Amino acid sequence: MPHQTMHVEQWIERLDLETPAAKALKLLADSLPRNRQFRIYLYGSAPLQIGVEPTLLSADVDVFSDDDDLADLVRKAGLGGGHHRPAIEVTSEINFRTSPRWSGRWQSFGFGNCTFIVPHPLDILIAKLNRLDEKDLDAFRAVIKKTGHPTEAELIYELQMAVDLFRPNFDEEKSRDIAANCRKLWPIVFGRDIDPRTEIIGPALARRKAGYGEQSDDYKGTLRDLGG
Repeated sequence: MPHQTMHVEQWIERLDLETPAAKALKLLADSLPRNRQFRIYLYGSAPLQIGVEPTLLSADVDVFSDDDDLADLVRKAGLGGGHHRPAIEVTSEINFRTSPRWSGRWQSFGFGNCTFIVPHPLDILIAKLNRLDEKDLDAFRAVIKKTGHPTEAELIYELQMAVDLFRPNFDEEKSRDIAANCRKLWPIVFGRDIDPRTEIIGPALARRKAGYGEQSDDYKGTLRDLGG
């Protein structure tokens, strides 16, 4: 029997363990060795399917773990890409680029000796701002329709708290510009344009400088450091 715990106040009341993503994770848990405990973190669309809107489907269930052999165990269980749908895709924690506050507001559920960590929907949506394809826009629409969150004020505040996400990418990276994606998102979900420099980055840097006891009225130099 699955067990479920809640760690912080959520936008949702329960996790739906009958969704395709949850059923794939049950198969994974059933296939794992019984001689140790597993702790597996979800990200991507699967947490939203399980926690918010079951119709948000995805071909992959993205996960990461501290267990170095998890990818090999998934492959041996026949749950990887090309063998199962939805496929279990094992990646690295570094791929989950979201708010640094995410680890304090997750939920979990368990199958057997395996605990699955489900990040808060807000942190999943923030991570989607790194790409913001059409399916990511669909995720924003679905979560807001179902929960009423994030409000515009909530998202602005949380992005201020995650201001380092706005730093320029390394030359070797091809990921997209989160500031540009904010400008793309805002008219679609909030009905207006936004200037991330003045509404997100600037206030966040002013707050940070005030915390260091520095003058907070001129943050243009730091904005340049962030590529603003």
